[in-house]
Amino acid sequence: MTKDAKKVELASIHRSMIIVAIIDFPGTLLFGLGLYGVFAGFDDSFLPMLAHPMVINAMLVIGGSAMAWGMFRMVNLARQKQGLVQQ
Repeated sequence: MTKDAKKVELASIHRSMIIVAIIDFPGTLLFGLGLYGVFAGFDDSFLPMLAHPMVINAMLVIGGSAMAWGMFRMVNLARQKQGLVQQ
């Protein structure tokens, strides 16, 4: 692989990593808010729908799934990047 092709591939991997991080951010927020809802609880005066356990559990599941996908994708991209750097 030529040096220019390697740079292009590394730039593509870096761009994909940034996109995954941006997509993963809302999942992290959902998961964090779900944990807050479990341990501290939301008041009925602040967004009453967040006080329901079913909504909190859905936030945990959706946020956790998004975070797991993001972690899986980032690990794969990091392995690809490491393989290119070692060549």
